[in-house]
Amino acid sequence: MMAGDHDRELGSGDAAAVEREARAWIVRLTSGTATHADAEALTAWRTRPEHDAAFIAASKLWRQAGIALPKQVAPALVREAPRDIARRRILRGAGLGIASASIAASGAAFLANWPELSADFRTGTGEVRTIDLPGGVRIELDAETALDSGTAEPGTLVLHAGAVAVTVPANARPISLTVGPAHVATRPGMATEFVVRCRPAEGLTGWTGGTDAELSCLSGSVEVVAEPGAPPTVLAAGQGVGTKRGARDIHSIDTATTAAWRRGLLVFRDTPLSQVVNDLNRYRPGRIVLGSSAASARRVTGIFHLSRPEEALTNIRTALALSEFRLGDRLVILR
Repeated sequence: MMAGDHDRELGSGDAAAVEREARAWIVRLTSGTATHADAEALTAWRTRPEHDAAFIAASKLWRQAGIALPKQVAPALVREAPRDIARRRILRGAGLGIASASIAASGAAFLANWPELSADFRTGTGEVRTIDLPGGVRIELDAETALDSGTAEPGTLVLHAGAVAVTVPANARPISLTVGPAHVATRPGMATEFVVRCRPAEGLTGWTGGTDAELSCLSGSVEVVAEPGAPPTVLAAGQGVGTKRGARDIHSIDTATTAAWRRGLLVFRDTPLSQVVNDLNRYRPGRIVLGSSAASARRVTGIFHLSRPEEALTNIRTALALSEFRLGDRLVILR
């Protein structure tokens, strides 16, 4: 499905045509033959509000019909577009196999997680958004976040990607949030503020594909169940817990720096460069790629302004004495 086809069908402005096009996108994305080019074309198509609304509605109808959009699409089923194959050959010829692999991986990851595309609330690169719910509940969405309001009952949320900060007044209905297999819930009659952040699953970079999460309680208390059947854990103010196996011990958090993105900052304290890059990629157009495991393990301490991600990248590269290769103005490889 190409951009020219979209323009021809939607030229009439017919709402029914838009709905048909949205359904056609769903079929295309679940066919097993979707390409990186299709993902780019879909992103462009959804820039029009009526197209975006139609796609979200079609996704919900698809799920309600019992035909779930796949959470993970096998990478082997994601076909490369010819231009991607040609690009890979060129890059290999220049000794940049890692760059081509990163482009392919990012395309596969993008195509593998359709719930993010059809979420009720989404933010793009560098975008932070606040949502006010009934009862005084406030939800702040970090950049590249996808959040669904649950269909089971009011007050249920599903976080597919990114990070949210949730503020619940004492007199509000309790809020429950699901992230991957984990579940976090506030307690009745208690004012609570908590933060949930998705982290990429092991072996992935970027913001898609991750079901591991970090849960932090800033005030009040929350109950956390790491996975179905696991015993509940109660977090008090100033405590956090991870949902990844082997990393579920309760630990103290710095409430002043947790979710510093709400104040326009990224704060790192002896943080692995791999995690720093994952965070920075959510605010900088394009992609930063680490070209070696040694670079990934380097540690970063610093405070950076989200409005100046390029400055942050330069400062980190200089401080760690890393070499840099740029492909155009978007792809940066650090070694």
